[in-house]
Amino acid sequence: MENLIFVFTLPEEEELIMKHCRSRLYFFGIFSIFSLILAGPAAAVLCQGPDGLTGACCTSTTLSIPSPLPGTTMQSVAICWNACVPSTDPIIVTLSSPAPGFCGAYQAQLTVDDISGSGLMSGLVFLDYTRTWTEFNNDGDELQVWRMAAKTDLMLSGTTVPCPVPICLAAAPTAFFYGHIDYAFNCVTSGWEISASLFHSCDRFIHDPIASSIPAPHHPPTAYAIVGPDVSSNPFVPTILSPFTGPITGGAIRRVAIPGTPCLTEDPLVSGGLGLNLQGCACPLSLSPAQYSTQPFSAVGSCGGTFSAINTPPPHFWKRMITTSLGTWTGAGPGTPYPGNENLWANEGFFFVTDVCTGITRVESHYGVMTDQGFPVSPDIQRPWLTMRMIDLASNFDSSYGFFPPFVGNVMTTSHTIHANF
Repeated sequence: MENLIFVFTLPEEEELIMKHCRSRLYFFGIFSIFSLILAGPAAAVLCQGPDGLTGACCTSTTLSIPSPLPGTTMQSVAICWNACVPSTDPIIVTLSSPAPGFCGAYQAQLTVDDISGSGLMSGLVFLDYTRTWTEFNNDGDELQVWRMAAKTDLMLSGTTVPCPVPICLAAAPTAFFYGHIDYAFNCVTSGWEISASLFHSCDRFIHDPIASSIPAPHHPPTAYAIVGPDVSSNPFVPTILSPFTGPITGGAIRRVAIPGTPCLTEDPLVSGGLGLNLQGCACPLSLSPAQYSTQPFSAVGSCGGTFSAINTPPPHFWKRMITTSLGTWTGAGPGTPYPGNENLWANEGFFFVTDVCTGITRVESHYGVMTDQGFPVSPDIQRPWLTMRMIDLASNFDSSYGFFPPFVGNVMTTSHTIHANF
């Protein structure tokens, strides 16, 4: 006969067991709720993830960037300065989804139309990835941003030449513009927002009679910019802003790989700084308005790479890094699109750059932007030094071409990128 086992539970024991079960269910319920709460920020912190560029010095790596990056059509503003005094016109900028090249090199098609849709300029934009970070917009959403330094030779696509079409395009096939494009991914809505700037400086810097592939004179007192977005919820206003200065809190130099060579880790910056020498109008030379600044800028990397902005000898006019104030986005409050209330400068200059991976020091021209303020930046484990004050540059000319002009005037090959925070 099979043994039968009966378990009897006294009422008091049953109540204790039920209380225990209820308490465990309650505990797991609360635990689950907290898990869901914590899962949101944890996922948001990761968002799309790191770019893969950090690691041991001069080692091969795989760059990780979302693909494909989006294209956009955005309402923007054309800015034309005459003797450092601005005028503006509304424009429409269309940027195609960038085609990835090798290790952070991209190309995108750009068109610039007037507000009625008539073509003004177009060209292929060469983009060099510099870095990624996260920040929180005015609605509390986390954004991950990927910044590209931008260079392009724009050509006429219409018959009219209103602002921002440079006068030089009446005599030359292309005009060299430089700046940046930011791709911001909203980690909450999974939507994308893009901001961009492109700057074409006056003859003193872009049409130098000896240094340029498109020599002057073309437009000695005038300079041109394209900035977007420019919308009612975040208008861009040309403003003369004094650039920031101070010690470097972090950043990196990176050798840009070409097909057939490995993609390498970046060289983190450990010391250096940004100063301020002279301010004034460079087009023509005068003490005011102080749109242009000359800035000593140098740094040393933990792997041993270095860079330092230099004074070019006469008859050239680059004195350290030239910083040109473009203006500021003025949006505030909920619903403000990227990049928020951000200040913007254009930067160019010649640098001594020592590549620790090759041990070679070269003279390079660099172009890019400075930005400050905007949405609050969120430092991460890999880059705890991130702040809202940023410089991002990409080289154009370098001495591997030989010390023979032209040094400026059109898009050339990128050798290094530099980014720094202050």
